[in-house]
Amino acid sequence: MMRDEILKILTEKSDLPPLPEILLKLQNLINDPESELEEIARLIETEPVLSGRLIKLANSVLYGGGREKTEDLSGTVMRLGVKMILDLAYTLQLTNMFNRFKSFDQYKFWMHSMAVACLTQTLSQKVNLPQEEKEESYVCGLMHDLGIVVFEYLIPDEYFAFVKSIGPEEASLETLELEKFGIAHPELGARFIRQNWPISPIVITAVENHFHPLSVNGAGLNVSQLVGIANQVAINEGITNGIGIPPEIPLEGKIYEKLGISPEELEEIVETTVEGLDNTELLMKA
Repeated sequence: MMRDEILKILTEKSDLPPLPEILLKLQNLINDPESELEEIARLIETEPVLSGRLIKLANSVLYGGGREKTEDLSGTVMRLGVKMILDLAYTLQLTNMFNRFKSFDQYKFWMHSMAVACLTQTLSQKVNLPQEEKEESYVCGLMHDLGIVVFEYLIPDEYFAFVKSIGPEEASLETLELEKFGIAHPELGARFIRQNWPISPIVITAVENHFHPLSVNGAGLNVSQLVGIANQVAINEGITNGIGIPPEIPLEGKIYEKLGISPEELEEIVETTVEGLDNTELLMKA
């Protein structure tokens, strides 16, 4: 099965999952300058499962939880802010929507996605990004590999056979997908989002371009490049998406210069992220 057939299925398949209504409503409330925190909390409380898991996730190390635990949504919203609440809601809803993978380990996949999301968001605070890109940085990282899930959703048998055929120390996953299907997961993921979900163009661009991780030429970094860097950092730490054995590629000195941090500072960021993932994985499996 090749590119044109896959894109035809993407266009015609009628049961592709829509973005959950709770996310759309939450997004609208957050974008409304007249909405109040209590109103946002009340909306989330209409989804009891989401509400409970959101409080637990907010208290995890990965998302800034510490000694001060919050027990209710109002306190959670107050402490984290509405944008982080939306980011966590995306995390919980996406992992719930796509959770029956045939070709790869779902927990490894989502732990990698969450690691890249958190790393991208942290790195976005270190560089001079436009405010819009900073605000979308977490979701850019979270969704960067969504095209892999779309492959699994559209052509499960073919993608399963493809994944099982990948040996160690192969070319990049994007290269192998292009050779096999004529399209790679960054483009497929971007096309899926553009077609089905009302998501910011910033996210779509990052999903489509994240596979150029070490391209840092030019005046400054953009969020797509930060996602690529965060993706490679996660891979170097062994936090992979569960498909094949991607190569470790050390970051060059010019990347640290662009980020404005030292290798030691990045290592501290990574250590905090890894510690948080160890805690969060148990929650995601609960």
